[in-house]
Amino acid sequence: MFALVAMLSLTGCFKTVTTDTTLRIKVVTEKESGGERMAAEGCFGYIYYTPKEDWTVASYEDAVAKTITNLETGEKLSEPNGESEEYKMEGSLNNYLSIFQDKAPALVVVVYPEAQMYAYIYRKAEAENLTYTYLTLIFHEWKNGEYSEGSKEGYKWTVVAPAAPETPETPPTNEENE
Repeated sequence: MFALVAMLSLTGCFKTVTTDTTLRIKVVTEKESGGERMAAEGCFGYIYYTPKEDWTVASYEDAVAKTITNLETGEKLSEPNGESEEYKMEGSLNNYLSIFQDKAPALVVVVYPEAQMYAYIYRKAEAENLTYTYLTLIFHEWKNGEYSEGSKEGYKWTVVAPAAPETPETPPTNEENE
């Protein structure tokens, strides 16, 4: 009888270990520095399982087309391994995207068409048996070019905003020519 009890108590030690997770990405926008943060409406995302960190999103057009590019070879992929769904959370801004990740490493991309911005994050293996991973992405519409968003390794986004418009040079006045 003792042997049966001992064996039954050990079965709890052999639980299935998983590393898959559902990414819950809170996507907000800030139109001006220090301004109010609001839901970034109309965003969508997708995921690619990439063996190394040598993949990127080359342009806004590629982000919209769901295309990533290998920095070493120039190879392009346009069929993501998964796509986002909208996720509603009670009492929040209700601007979450949900993307299932069952492999690592992975390149996760979020596109914000209204502002012509996109962001990507390279996700390595996470903790075991973590059903949900909550991430936050802030699109700072007042910034130009590429910047980093987030403060913790594994949670830092590379965000790409449109470049600042070039200001035309002012032609010299007659007084300056004399």
